[in-house]
Amino acid sequence: MKEKLADRLEEMENEELADLMRIIGRDDLISFAGGIPDTEIFPTDRLKQITEEVIANKGAEFYQYSSTEGNELLRKYLVDFLTERGLTPEFEEMIITSGSQQALDLVGKVFLNPGDRIVVEQPSYLGAIGAFKGYRPEIKEIPIEEDGIKVEALAVYLSQLKQRGESIKFIYLVPDYSNPSGARLSVKKRKEILNLAEKYNFYIIEDTAYSELNYYGQRLDYIKSYDSSDRVILLGSFSKFFVPGFRIAWIYNSKQFVQLVSKAKQNMDLASATAGQLILQRAGKEGLLAEQIERTKDFYRPRLEAMANALDDHFPQTAQWFRPEGGFFFWVKLPEGFDSRQLLEEALEQKVAFVTGSAFMTNPADGCRYLRLSFSNSQVDDIRAGIKILGQLIRRI
Repeated sequence: MKEKLADRLEEMENEELADLMRIIGRDDLISFAGGIPDTEIFPTDRLKQITEEVIANKGAEFYQYSSTEGNELLRKYLVDFLTERGLTPEFEEMIITSGSQQALDLVGKVFLNPGDRIVVEQPSYLGAIGAFKGYRPEIKEIPIEEDGIKVEALAVYLSQLKQRGESIKFIYLVPDYSNPSGARLSVKKRKEILNLAEKYNFYIIEDTAYSELNYYGQRLDYIKSYDSSDRVILLGSFSKFFVPGFRIAWIYNSKQFVQLVSKAKQNMDLASATAGQLILQRAGKEGLLAEQIERTKDFYRPRLEAMANALDDHFPQTAQWFRPEGGFFFWVKLPEGFDSRQLLEEALEQKVAFVTGSAFMTNPADGCRYLRLSFSNSQVDDIRAGIKILGQLIRRI
């Protein structure tokens, strides 16, 4: 069979992701591995009531196909949702996808030919790297700092390409509390990157998965809010601030782009699941989504603070990290000479898990000194105990 398979399968291999999924499935660990919501925060009783009401009111529609672009009621709700956040979407500029992962794959499908150039953050979301690599582009990584991607380094790279008569198709960004870094792109940098997009003629894929998870201050304006020429393709999801199980996300851009994505999606799954769309629309209209966004602050803030304090208490000063103000993650750089995979092996023996930094780099060797720690799905006492164990292992090694 091997000689008949597509070459792209080589690009789809991800040993680190496979390790991560195996760790997530274990219940005998203090796990900082999975960047997933805690099931305790799910509004199960309200959702049960809403589901029963939707089934009673919608009847057979609940069980029928949706349109490729998505349920009309949900898309209209999303227009209201984004309007409240400073945007001016139209109904026809929205398309529902089966989770953000499908949205990323659709972006790759409609944009990328083999050898096309794109830019991602370093580190970047492993799911995006995997989705894009399947289309065999040339991926340039630009390092991040606490206030987001290094714009000066991006500008230098774009200028060098232009001198050779070359360019990029798009840049992929998670501006708010990025996975895995926890970095938040400053307002100044958001505007600077948009200016570069205009100057060098590329698109911005703005993934807003964590934009509602602000535990101290207010959310920042989307990059899309400064966009007057459809340079920014906005991706959004209900998974992190509401519930992930429905696998409902969306793309917002021009009508023309939505039509292109719709054609690609038709060949992928025809349409996203109707039941989840109807339930989410009703939950939004009844104010449940807004309530959940507020609940996340008090629910996750103590976990963030527990991890921040435990890192200060137990990790050596030669390790480096910064304290995020939202999202789910801390990104830690280990002292010189460390290998995060070796640390993971020893940590698993002590029943503690995390994700190595290699999973978030196009070249896994670049992440050997890094680890991603998620606090979202661990109790405060477990966070303190697990970070203490990791700190002891680092000092011993």
